[in-house]
Amino acid sequence: MMKKYEKNEELKKRFEDVVKDAEEGDISAMLLLARTYTESEYFPRDTIAAEAWLRKAAEFGDEEAKFQLAKLLSTGNGVAQNLEEAFNIFHELMLDCNIDAMEEVGIALKEGKGVEKDEKLGSFYIQQAFDIELDLMEDEKKKEKN
Repeated sequence: MMKKYEKNEELKKRFEDVVKDAEEGDISAMLLLARTYTESEYFPRDTIAAEAWLRKAAEFGDEEAKFQLAKLLSTGNGVAQNLEEAFNIFHELMLDCNIDAMEEVGIALKEGKGVEKDEKLGSFYIQQAFDIELDLMEDEKKKEKN
């Protein structure tokens, strides 16, 4: 059976161009491929390929790739679940001031996912992430008024 994208020559060509760009080190192309392999209705789902592209982009230090890789590893949706690696990635991102990662660290601590369970510390990180988000929203509203 022919895949949807193989029926459309233009889409097939564009996909091949993205693959080429990714292979040449374009991080945006790597992220696009990972998203395509996990979310697109036109291309075959391939979470193993998505994980590989996320890892490659993460090796270049891309924060979004690291976050998405950690999310994928924490769910194990189509790849080997690795809660400890996911926690370590989230923790590294949290130390780089990633608020979403801070929340993920809090959740992992509260539930003991990939790390020893610590409900108190987990709740602290979740609350901190929430407070920071609120502060950022308030700052944004102030900027809009000025």
